[in-house]
Amino acid sequence: MGGTMQLERVRREIAHESARVLWGNDAWAENNLGQRRMLNRRRARPAVELDPAGKALGAVVARQGYAVQDPGYRAGLIEEVRQGYEDVITDDSATFDMGGRIKDVVRYVDDPLAKVPAMRELLTAPVLRTLDAYYGGLWRVQHARMWRIKHLTEEQRKVHHYGNLWHCDQHPTSTLKFFVQISEGVTAEGGAFRLHSVPTTRRIMRSGYLGQGWAKGPARAMLDDPALVVPFDVPAGIGAFCNTTRCLHRAGIPPEGTTRGMVQFTFVPADAPRPVGEPFHGLLPDTNVAEGKFA
Repeated sequence: MGGTMQLERVRREIAHESARVLWGNDAWAENNLGQRRMLNRRRARPAVELDPAGKALGAVVARQGYAVQDPGYRAGLIEEVRQGYEDVITDDSATFDMGGRIKDVVRYVDDPLAKVPAMRELLTAPVLRTLDAYYGGLWRVQHARMWRIKHLTEEQRKVHHYGNLWHCDQHPTSTLKFFVQISEGVTAEGGAFRLHSVPTTRRIMRSGYLGQGWAKGPARAMLDDPALVVPFDVPAGIGAFCNTTRCLHRAGIPPEGTTRGMVQFTFVPADAPRPVGEPFHGLLPDTNVAEGKFA
């Protein structure tokens, strides 16, 4: 049994290392190839009419792996979302602590769309048009999440707690996330989510990146190079698309005595266009936000 598990770990590491060399991310080579071909076909023959602005931003996301967007929220919406977040995040019956080592350093809201209904308005028409361009009109919401992270000491930051170490997610490379800043005053030095573009991620992956929290040589220096890191230090109410499988990223650490909230929507390919005006149609409960799970 032990030999079989060891062999599987070796095979997995070989697959990851091969993907780093071939594709510049941690996803297996066949996932990169198959998902890329699927997206290219959909973009070439979109199932819906594409908006020029959405098409332009979707192309940036496809090329760079991320793009910042002002969704054009109505006056007061972010304040409503933030108030809902503040009301629910301290409710033990409505949340789950999901830290890897220290449970309460990250807390997720259970079924946030039901508990903070204003979240449903965060996917505005400009956001939907960008998604249509990126997926050729064929996509769906996989899940909606809301969470809070706490400060970590210098010693605590050396291990995984809530994505605080540089990593690429292990999703299909066609998965896309949209983050909405809900906390005020987030700065690059004060806890902002941060990422590397696809071109920079490729350089790092091929220059000594060996896995989450493990890099050597040029890769180690590039990971935290301020000239390369892209911080999500925008005002509350601004959003950012990010392909977290293709872009190295990590959570920023809030200053001592503070916390940071975030809203995130995850999107995946679908077989049919979404119903007009209802992006959350058919959305199932997020089973990955639960007791005993880890962020």
